[in-house]
Amino acid sequence: MRKTRYVLLGLLQEEELSGYEMKKNIDIRMSFFWQESFGQIYPELSKMIKEGLIDFSNTESTGRIKREKIMYKITPKGEKELKQWMEAENEKDTSRSEFLLKMFLSTGKNEEEMRKHIIQFKEQSEQKLELFNLFDMQLNQDIAIHNNHKQILCVLNLGIRQAKLYIDWSKEILENL
Repeated sequence: MRKTRYVLLGLLQEEELSGYEMKKNIDIRMSFFWQESFGQIYPELSKMIKEGLIDFSNTESTGRIKREKIMYKITPKGEKELKQWMEAENEKDTSRSEFLLKMFLSTGKNEEEMRKHIIQFKEQSEQKLELFNLFDMQLNQDIAIHNNHKQILCVLNLGIRQAKLYIDWSKEILENL
């Protein structure tokens, strides 16, 4: 079962957002454990409007260029569906990493290519750690703005630990190649 609708409902329980803002939040705040594409988000938003789970309004954007911006908000029916999903049993968690698959399948013949992949993986992890630390600092400054900041911080803490682990692991592997 696709979970896109629950990601979107969860974001909309905090505040009204545009589709672009939802995608940006997913990419920044959830990047270490969840991904959604615009091709998943916008069709799901259309379905959710038809089902009465969300509503929308048109606003004019501020700035030099005036254009219409669609803002989405959760409805009581959407809140009920999100609550039911939150109460349901979790499906088995899965994760996929092309890098780890290549690493698993590599041999001595691929050592130089793997070195490059490991360096890239380490650099990506360092970038994520920097972003997560910034996000952690911002959330801790505004802890009371949304009622779920404590939960976000708990998940973010796992992302910070994971990024640190990936960096340390990469360094160790590079030393032993």
